[in-house]
Amino acid sequence: MPDTLPTGRPTSRFKLAALSAIGVAMVALPLFQVLRYQDAELQAALQEQAGLDPVARTVAVQRSLLAHREVAGRVLRGQTALEAERLARQGEVDERVAQLAGALVVVATERAMEESNALREDWALLARQIQQRQITAPESDLGHRLLVEQTLQVIDLVADATGPSGQSEAGAAMLASVMTRSLPRLAAEIAALDAAGSSGLRADERQMAATEAALARSLGRLNEMIEHSAVARPALAAATAEAGAAADRYFSLLRERPDADTAPAREAALQAQFRLLDTAREAMAQTLSGRVSQARQSRDVLVALMAVLALLALGLGRRVLAPSQPPDRRWRDETPAEAELDARQARSPLIDRRRGMPRASTSGDEAGRLLERLRQDARPGASPRQRDSHAETRPPDEP
Repeated sequence: MPDTLPTGRPTSRFKLAALSAIGVAMVALPLFQVLRYQDAELQAALQEQAGLDPVARTVAVQRSLLAHREVAGRVLRGQTALEAERLARQGEVDERVAQLAGALVVVATERAMEESNALREDWALLARQIQQRQITAPESDLGHRLLVEQTLQVIDLVADATGPSGQSEAGAAMLASVMTRSLPRLAAEIAALDAAGSSGLRADERQMAATEAALARSLGRLNEMIEHSAVARPALAAATAEAGAAADRYFSLLRERPDADTAPAREAALQAQFRLLDTAREAMAQTLSGRVSQARQSRDVLVALMAVLALLALGLGRRVLAPSQPPDRRWRDETPAEAELDARQARSPLIDRRRGMPRASTSGDEAGRLLERLRQDARPGASPRQRDSHAETRPPDEP
């Protein structure tokens, strides 16, 4: 009986465990890199999604400022009956400036918050001057235009902090750029166009030509994006067409009738421009919502896959490193008494070592012993004592 188990098997088990660990690591490392990429994609989409609200709030401030500018200019030009309407417009601006400050806290861009605070202070000063009639109508128009420029600066800062990442698709990146960079500026430029500017009609013609060209480029980019988009966007297409048509009517009126009252046409062009902004923001929100949902689903599937892989690796490791069972449990569970009995059986030539039973003799052995006894009995010099000794050594079951 071997005294110890073979020493090669534990070493083989540890080698197998090491190879299994290496295999699991080779599979887990690429999955971990994919998980990091998917998490980065999710965070980028969430960041872009968070930037939509500050941009919308800033555009709302811009819109309210332009509406207040119109009424304030009339009041300062002598139409004092519109003071109640002006105060209502002023209240709207106050509310939307406060909402913008709250939205910027979520995005946590320090420069944008500083610009928003400056906007709030400058607006409070302008509103007080208008209410106390301390400025003229042209000064009021200039003050409102400077405030609108500040809103554009806030939009730029928010877009820099939460704009499209390199992982965004081309259509979504272009839509975000038009929504944050082009359309708000075009609205401000359209609002600034007058029949006669401070430098005369020629300056207004140059400004109008530049605004018209910029609007055409922006609307053309939007139409191209809509045509090549995998998702149908009929609302965005309709809003784009409406904004272009309203702007064309306003530009035509400025060219053909420079002395006419262009305020209604200008207001219609502005409203169409802001509706296009709202529609573009809704389309962008739908796109980002789909990206966030898809990124979360992909990340959850990969996390579940890695969890299953970890469980399989744990089960494999426990199975490989568990102590092996010998084929015959008696060798492992043998007591000292049983070991002594096995030693006695090993010293006895007639005991089967495996079973501890007398070894069965063959028929050839019995025949040989019988012939030997007969020869001893037939010898002439054999004494009766020798025959008796042979008889005593004969097995009891022999005749």
